[in-house]
Amino acid sequence: MSCCSDVMKPIEAASCCTPQDTVASAAQAMRDSGRGCVPVVEDKQKLNLVGVVTERDVCCGVAADDRKASEVSVKEIMKPVSACCGVDESLEDARRKMHEHQASSLPVVDKAGCCCGTVSVHHIGKA
Repeated sequence: MSCCSDVMKPIEAASCCTPQDTVASAAQAMRDSGRGCVPVVEDKQKLNLVGVVTERDVCCGVAADDRKASEVSVKEIMKPVSACCGVDESLEDARRKMHEHQASSLPVVDKAGCCCGTVSVHHIGKA
């Protein structure tokens, strides 16, 4: 059976954000990277994952309440690191987590807990 590392899209620091960043900057990172989620990291050098912000989080946690994205911190709307996948995690487990967290994509972490990519329903569908 395939695992997340087989289908993930590698990540770059520019595609991540920190809890202190604004939701506007997270949304820009999503747009610029073409991903449906933004990994939330402690700092952009080590990429230690602390959570994730998804398109749904931005829509339901900011836009639906008519809040200004530049005035809301990522920390206010992010999901915990438990909403992420490990590199060796099966695609079925990743699919289950996406369903559970109502997300179309999630970050992938290596054994040290650093973000190394993202996996999406699109990636899983091709596997």
